[in-house]
Amino acid sequence: MHNNCRHLNSGRKAGEDDMVFKVLQLPWHVAAPSQPDLTIRRLEPRDRDTFVAHLHELTFDDFRDRFNGVVSDHWLIDYVEKSLAEAIVLGAFDGGHLVAVSELHCEGGTPDGFGESAFSVASSFRRKGIGTLLITALLEAANENDVHTVIVETGPQNVAMRELARKFGASMHYEDSMSVGQIDVAHGLETAECSIAKFKPIVFQPARVEHLKLTA
Repeated sequence: MHNNCRHLNSGRKAGEDDMVFKVLQLPWHVAAPSQPDLTIRRLEPRDRDTFVAHLHELTFDDFRDRFNGVVSDHWLIDYVEKSLAEAIVLGAFDGGHLVAVSELHCEGGTPDGFGESAFSVASSFRRKGIGTLLITALLEAANENDVHTVIVETGPQNVAMRELARKFGASMHYEDSMSVGQIDVAHGLETAECSIAKFKPIVFQPARVEHLKLTA
C-alpha cells in the first residue's frame, strides 16, 4: 500500500510507540483546534445511564441509523448493559458530556481475530472529526486485543457511517438489506495516521487527575 504519511512514524520505536493511543485502559485527553476539551476513555457498567442518555439525545434519524430501526427503552437498556459487560466500549466526552461512542463486539460467536463495530455521534457534534478520532481509538483497542479485522455493518441510509468506514479502508457492499464491510486493523491504523494529521496541531496525553474525576 502506498502511504504518504509514513514520515509520521519516523523516529518512533517499534511496538506500542507506533500507536496513536498508547494503553487504552487509561483515559486520553485530546487537545485539538476543534475539540479543546475532549477526553476518550473506556466505558464501564457504572456508565450505563450516561450511555443510555447519549443514545436518547440522538435525533430520530440518527437513532434509527444507529439501530437500523426503532427499539423500545427496555431493549435499549438491555443492549447497553450487555455491551458494557462484554464488549469494548469507548466514549468521547466533551467536558463531562458523553458525545460519541464506539463499540467493539467480539462475543456471540464472532470468529477469532474479528470484531463487530458500532458507532454513535451526537447530532450536534457531527462533522467535527470526532468519528475519526473514535474509530482510531477503536482500532487501537482492536490491535491491543488481537483483533485483526473490524466488521462494519450499518443500514443503507447511514451514509455518514459508510463514508467513515471507507475512509479507513473498508470496501462496503450490500448484504441482506445492510451495508457491510471490513476494516483491516493494520491498514486502518496507517490510514489513521494520515487522517489525524489533518487535525494538527493535536496532542494525545493521559488525562489530568482533575479531568479523571470529571469523567470517571
